[in-house]
Amino acid sequence: MFIHYPSLMPEAAAVAKLQTAPADKRERLLAAALLLFERRGFDGVAVPEIARAAGVATGTVYRYFATKEALVNALYLRWKTAYNATVLAPLDAQASPREMFATYWQRMTDFAQSHPRAMRFLDLHFHGSYLDAQSLAAHTAYRVAAAEFVRAARKAGAIRALSPELVAALIWGASVGMTKFAHEGALAFDARTSATMEEMLWRAIANDQPVSRGGAHERRTKR
Repeated sequence: MFIHYPSLMPEAAAVAKLQTAPADKRERLLAAALLLFERRGFDGVAVPEIARAAGVATGTVYRYFATKEALVNALYLRWKTAYNATVLAPLDAQASPREMFATYWQRMTDFAQSHPRAMRFLDLHFHGSYLDAQSLAAHTAYRVAAAEFVRAARKAGAIRALSPELVAALIWGASVGMTKFAHEGALAFDARTSATMEEMLWRAIANDQPVSRGGAHERRTKR
């Protein structure tokens, strides 16, 4: 599948599009917050701006969210939970480390292609001091899963003695970087590019042994 994200839509046009969204005011507020927080960051957006973008009065925001912090946490938790449900779903216990890696990468890129704005939002806000305990717990789930994968892959001799945090940062950074470059029009986020990146990432962590064991590149060449 070929997905090419255009350069930034002017904010006014994006806001106008938002205001034709469904009548549910809470959903419109969350959509407006995602648009503005992703573009300008938490500190660069005021509550009245979110209300205007959603087409509601400022006071309406506080009917659903007590503070701006409550709003950004509701948004972060929604998208991080969706990300975790997609990416961290149980794997085939009989799969090799290389096959598990390929599955994780495919899930990450599927999510990024389907929800590019949410992916950029998550990357921009995961370190925010305003995140509450629930949001931080949802964020931690990715690191925990990465650590489990790294331990199992190291035990199997499939990857080098790398820290789980390093591997998690490498893979997350690659998926977000591709999302951002595609959004800017700098690359095409298609199946070939994704498969090439997957192979590059695996080669970066694999032990000194043949590395193409079940990844996307090998699957394509067998067809």
